[in-house]
Amino acid sequence: MMLARVAWQPLGMRQPMNSLGQTLVVRHGSMLYSAQLHTTALMRSSDKPEESAKTVAMPAARVDPTLPGQSLTLIKKIKAYLGFYKSGAKELWGNMKVVKDIDSRVCAGAVVSRAEFQIHLRNPADRLRLVPFGLLLLFLPEAIPLLVAMLPGMCPSTCITFGTMAKMAAKRDAVRQKLHVAALQRIEEAGLEPSDFDTVDNLARVAGRGSNIFQLDQLDTADLRMVCRFLGIGGVFAGIYVDRLRSGLRRHLDGIATDDALLASEQLVEQLGLTELLRACQERGIPSAHLSEPQLRESLGKWIELTQAHAHTIGMMPIAWSRLALLDRSVESRAR
Repeated sequence: MMLARVAWQPLGMRQPMNSLGQTLVVRHGSMLYSAQLHTTALMRSSDKPEESAKTVAMPAARVDPTLPGQSLTLIKKIKAYLGFYKSGAKELWGNMKVVKDIDSRVCAGAVVSRAEFQIHLRNPADRLRLVPFGLLLLFLPEAIPLLVAMLPGMCPSTCITFGTMAKMAAKRDAVRQKLHVAALQRIEEAGLEPSDFDTVDNLARVAGRGSNIFQLDQLDTADLRMVCRFLGIGGVFAGIYVDRLRSGLRRHLDGIATDDALLASEQLVEQLGLTELLRACQERGIPSAHLSEPQLRESLGKWIELTQAHAHTIGMMPIAWSRLALLDRSVESRAR
């Protein structure tokens, strides 16, 4: 079994890469880091302890009462919900304890796994939700499924069921359909056509023109809001704080680029649970509410193949715009 690791180092401390590695530059807060991607074998019990990197184990599978194919009585379903939320809260509490260790090791140039990266990425938002969700779990646990259905944004990432994620995906996909129509008009105004996005060669050609819609810093407010809404970034006041929205989009695209590299190097697309798979597709603007599990994995796999092969030359913004232009179609690798 193989495990891919990422070595994060400040740019001033970068070491030459060997032929088996790949360098990815990522922004973390106010600093830029280079991620050295490489694949290493899992440590055996006979290996020296000092040679192994401290990693976060993937959480044990929990019973999600909303997963398809289950037939539970009302009593068993209630117990399953309570068990799922309680174990999710415990997992979140455990993540809160290790995130400082992940922070210190990232700054020291240590190696992290995809599981650790996701903990680090989601911790700020989860931390805000922990207290109200924890109090609700403690004093009124029976009301959690109803409140989560009404206000899914209050739920920490470790406590989101597949059913909640699917409902959120359906709402976002309906919004994306409307944004797709608006994006086609915007693309036409920029002197482009949808066919400019359907192959890698076409996408590379139009990205090379330097259009403002592909430059994050030059993106006008209307286009910025449209791309952010499509990717699910921003909240109620996102339209007011444009600078924060722009920095949020930058962080999101940087995070997706890192996550793509980790998913590819650890070969995790086929191993992701259904909820995590749906989340990953939604974060990338991939319509997913009505796709089967094999279709979700295929769509995510094609996205990762595209970014790993071409994001370093094309850039993440043109690839994001390709989702707006094509919506439910993928960029083909062949030229026409």
